[in-house]
Amino acid sequence: MKIRIIVPITGLSKAAVEERLRYLREIADPGTEVDAVQIAKGPPAIESEVDAVEASLEVLRLVREAEEEGCDAVIIWCEGDPALDAARELVDIPVIGPGESMRLLASMLGKKPCRVTPEIPVLEMRRDLERTTEAIRSLVESKLEKGEGDAFYLGCLALWGLGKPLREALGVPILDGAEASLRMAEVAVKMRLRHSRAAYPKYPPAHRIE
Repeated sequence: MKIRIIVPITGLSKAAVEERLRYLREIADPGTEVDAVQIAKGPPAIESEVDAVEASLEVLRLVREAEEEGCDAVIIWCEGDPALDAARELVDIPVIGPGESMRLLASMLGKKPCRVTPEIPVLEMRRDLERTTEAIRSLVESKLEKGEGDAFYLGCLALWGLGKPLREALGVPILDGAEASLRMAEVAVKMRLRHSRAAYPKYPPAHRIE
């Protein structure tokens, strides 16, 4: 199967995108091909609704392009899942949102799913991974102590790869969006699942097709 990652921000270098691809290829199932494309124009990072809207048209363009080029599924590389519903109306291949994927898994694994995000700007989260990891650890421990969560998901794709070591260290489910969305995409393709047209009507509406 071929899965395409759509990076909806302009603030990542080509080297940074390649680093993410290497990680995904390492954890992907045998036979899963993963590639990535990045929006040509838009916000450097998605940290507001304005950013999400600004990125959305480029995301939709790249989602359509992925389907035309024979991809089996698409992942929008942002925990906020920008343009997710619209993309599902646009194409017939599965479009996977990391945020949604993590929430679904966390809801299955605990009774109090909880989003945790360090108060660090998106593009700075990986500059000091030790500091970032410690901030997440402290947040999770605080939530556990207060009874505010029992299954956790990381609120930014800049935190890719941190779910497994954190859950092993803390002994509770901690999901990162890269791993969760890749697995969801692989399952959807293997099961030949498609989004319901009752939920996501095909675009454009029939009366607008010439």
